[in-house]
Amino acid sequence: MKIVLLLFVVASCCALPTPDDWESYKAQFSKSYSDQAQDQMRKEIYLKNKKFVEEHNKKHEAGLVSYRLGLNNFSDLTEEEMKSHLGFKSPSS
Repeated sequence: MKIVLLLFVVASCCALPTPDDWESYKAQFSKSYSDQAQDQMRKEIYLKNKKFVEEHNKKHEAGLVSYRLGLNNFSDLTEEEMKSHLGFKSPSS
């Protein structure tokens, strides 16, 4: 019983993003934010994008898609912000 509980705790800890992950991302890409609210907002966007990448890459490992994704210096941007960086403009109706 103790072994099952230990395995559950270890698996649970591994599944949660660590604060060090966010701090490592910011350090790797020289990211800094003006205040705590901005930092928290960017962290949430980053974690959402990271989850998307991980789920996609599981599909790749299963042979369901032909390419892998990764995190980069744009991983703390929303989809709309990313489009504006790429110069994407919606067609006018």
